[in-house]
Amino acid sequence: MSTISEWIPEGLLPRWLLLVAATAYAYGASNFLKHTAGFKVYSNGGAQVTPLSGRLFGIWNITAAIIRTYAAYNIHDKVAYELCMWSFVIALVHFVSETFVYRTAKLSPGIISPLIVASSSLTTMYLNYGHYVR
Repeated sequence: MSTISEWIPEGLLPRWLLLVAATAYAYGASNFLKHTAGFKVYSNGGAQVTPLSGRLFGIWNITAAIIRTYAAYNIHDKVAYELCMWSFVIALVHFVSETFVYRTAKLSPGIISPLIVASSSLTTMYLNYGHYVR
């Protein structure tokens, strides 16, 4: 009989990716249930935060979660690893542009959290590339 620990990949980075993915699954689902969940991130978005934009943001989160889950369980696969890195690049560019270019987000906990997660995850994956990808 298998234990839950057998389902969790070895290493801190794969476990971190699973945690980030689980958060993205939950946040993605919340955007389908209540589109105003986007107000936490897009606090200056006003009328631009609509049911449609909420569902689109939910789909993005679920897609990113799938990529990150796959990378966590296939951490030595070059394509999975790099695709996961790109998911953090896209997230980082999006959140920075929404904050400083389009100004739909302001520096608050709702935007600082994803900025920290995206930038620290991308940096960690970049620095550990040679360790995981062979």
